[in-house]
Amino acid sequence: MVRNYIRVAYRSLFKNRVFSFLNILGLAIGMAAFLFIIHYVRFERNYESFHENADNIYRVTLDLYNGNEFIVTDCETYAPLGPILKSKHPEVTDYVRMYHNDGLQDVEVDNRRFLEEGIYFADASVFTVFTLQTFQGNPETALVEPFKIALSESTAKKYFGKTDIVGESVKLLNQVYQVSAVFADLPPNTHLKYNALLSHATLAKLYNWYSETDGWGGNNEYTYLQMAPGTDLAAFNRKLTDLSILLKEQIGSERFVAEPIKDIHLLSNKSFEPEVNGNAKVVYVLFIIAVFIIVIAWVNYVNLSTARAIERAREVGIRKVMGSLRLQLVLQFLAESFMINVLAAVITFTIFHTGLPFFRQLTGQPLPLDFANDTVFWYIFSGLILTGSLLSGLYPAFVLSSFQPSVVLKGKLRTSSHGQHLRKALVIFQFAATVILMAGMCAVYLQINYMRNYDLGLNLDQTLVLRANQEESIDSIARLKQQAFKNELLKSAYVSKVGLSGTVPGLSSHEMGTTSNVKRVGQDDADGSYNYHLTSIDADFIPTLGMEFIAGRNFVAGAPNDDQVIINEEAVTRLGFASPEEAVGSKITYHTRWKGEPATIIGVLKKYYQQSPKEQQIPILLRYRDSADYLSVKLSADDMHEAVAEVKQIWNKVYPNAVFHYFFLDEKYNQQYQADMRFGEVIATFSTLAIIIACLGLFGLSAFTIVQRTKEIGIRKVLGASVLQIVHLLSKDFVKVVLIAALIAMPMAYIGIEQWLSGYAVRISLSVWLFVLPVVIILVIALCTVSFQTIKTALSNPSNALKQE
Repeated sequence: MVRNYIRVAYRSLFKNRVFSFLNILGLAIGMAAFLFIIHYVRFERNYESFHENADNIYRVTLDLYNGNEFIVTDCETYAPLGPILKSKHPEVTDYVRMYHNDGLQDVEVDNRRFLEEGIYFADASVFTVFTLQTFQGNPETALVEPFKIALSESTAKKYFGKTDIVGESVKLLNQVYQVSAVFADLPPNTHLKYNALLSHATLAKLYNWYSETDGWGGNNEYTYLQMAPGTDLAAFNRKLTDLSILLKEQIGSERFVAEPIKDIHLLSNKSFEPEVNGNAKVVYVLFIIAVFIIVIAWVNYVNLSTARAIERAREVGIRKVMGSLRLQLVLQFLAESFMINVLAAVITFTIFHTGLPFFRQLTGQPLPLDFANDTVFWYIFSGLILTGSLLSGLYPAFVLSSFQPSVVLKGKLRTSSHGQHLRKALVIFQFAATVILMAGMCAVYLQINYMRNYDLGLNLDQTLVLRANQEESIDSIARLKQQAFKNELLKSAYVSKVGLSGTVPGLSSHEMGTTSNVKRVGQDDADGSYNYHLTSIDADFIPTLGMEFIAGRNFVAGAPNDDQVIINEEAVTRLGFASPEEAVGSKITYHTRWKGEPATIIGVLKKYYQQSPKEQQIPILLRYRDSADYLSVKLSADDMHEAVAEVKQIWNKVYPNAVFHYFFLDEKYNQQYQADMRFGEVIATFSTLAIIIACLGLFGLSAFTIVQRTKEIGIRKVLGASVLQIVHLLSKDFVKVVLIAALIAMPMAYIGIEQWLSGYAVRISLSVWLFVLPVVIILVIALCTVSFQTIKTALSNPSNALKQE
């Protein structure tokens, strides 16, 4: 019996090659698109899952308040917090502190120099709280003593060409560290991406201000807790609130809050994250798109299969007359559905396997390429075939098997409207989903374009940024050398300005300091404070980046500027000044000032965006310093390659042994939009696929309708109807279907786009044409799809149609 089902299904597929090809193609595209998106969604949702104890690892964050007003949540907490929690709370079985050594660092190995990022100071417990496979060294003692370093496998090979390097030396931060362990490279889906771990005990040796027992002066490190299984997070957070109150003298009105480590990547968007996290909304939207596409593909199968109902009706009638049971007919058509799904699955796997590297590039995520041993993938793939076979095959099977032999054999089925409303409803769903996708694609494009052209209050063009030399310690000789380098640059015909700064716009917030203790002189110390960002600049930085003063003046080069500060407009508002003019000349204090001496506000900068316009404005304090971590070089040349070559030549002359590292500021700044741009590209790609699949479904519905009305078309032609009139007659129903889909989709698209745009501080205004344009495009595509078959039928000889039974 099974062999017979397969044989008949095989013959049916080859007898109707066009319909079979459309069925298989539509299903293959839909299944491949679904697998691509699910592969991405799984990657995003599986962050930190490689830790064996991931479900019991939490990160403690810090809620900052100005009085009773919540300001922001900071990911970094205080050094003494971990030991206190372990000693006072039995559910805390261990902790690990991670101190981020921000930015690129100079590393020297055997007189060879490297620029390295992803360097953290960590407690020895990092090897027990987190799952880190060690190749060399003893993980229990590797980071116990000061000036010990553990390297990742790839970093060890980069420095030494091998992994058997325990006992070797590495120079970093002007100190020599002994390699104590080599650990396996971290998987890409973790929010802590470290290439080197320095022993936490080193901090007290490096910095005289650092204290592990009394370090309440600055929250500068991440605190991770390993909790006992079954710990109630809500109950533990109540304990953290109580602890915060007990420590009020040390931390003021701040509050500790714990969050699961597995929630960080998608659900945490706090200040000073180790990296830019993902977006749960984006993952959710992509999952919905995946569901839309696979359902559209299955709907196509239903439409194309029922469009063939007339051709299969006589076969069903004869089978019933010959004694076939309805169950046998249902199984026959399900067998055909299964065969089509299997054939589509073969094409799907080919598309997925060959297209995954391109999809990886499209998303910008290091998605795993090896899925041969991925059990979950094969479960999903198999489930997709079985589910598709049932869902896409059941309705056609029951429709075709329900035909009455007497009706079929008398030829009365051709005028039947059997299932017509359901088929139209399915096409409405297809095009409604497509309109939503296209409107979203347009919104993403317009929003990104709007941000990239927004007035940033900065001139980023032709600005070359150099990472300052870190070879020597910051002393008077090093500062003089940096000034000499700056002067040499200014002698070049390619260079017009050079400014020094602690950071530049577009870099991570880690490059800036923060303080929540900024007060106007005379303000009650008991009052709260907002969180202010601090960085240092020289007198040439502001003109180099084309920033403007709304009030006051700039620093004076060479003058004693230590008791002066420049602020931005947001800081004016946060400090409570009525206007920028009122702020100029006023005095403020902040705890990073030596001895708490007040500083005079000498200038207020016109609104500018240190970070992307996507983010809210941050209050910034700019202090004076004649040496810094970055040099911003404004170039005045048309040939950027020649300009960079000359800058490098000057660098090598002043710093012959240092690594030359540079980037163009506009390119670095625009990297902040990459996630949104890639999201837009992904939506555009899958919107196009959705349109293709939907048009295949429309082809099926139009084919079915034309078959039903073939005799009517012949009669109308005999009576003098033109081809255009017939095309209009048959197309208007499909136009109605698309317009109904548009009416359903527009409100849903509006709600979704508004929700997405709510995450942007600077955003576009939604206009009607944003929703009308996708409808027009889809309507044109739909008319072209329908007209192809309609014109073909309208041009045929009417006598052939009138001869049909």
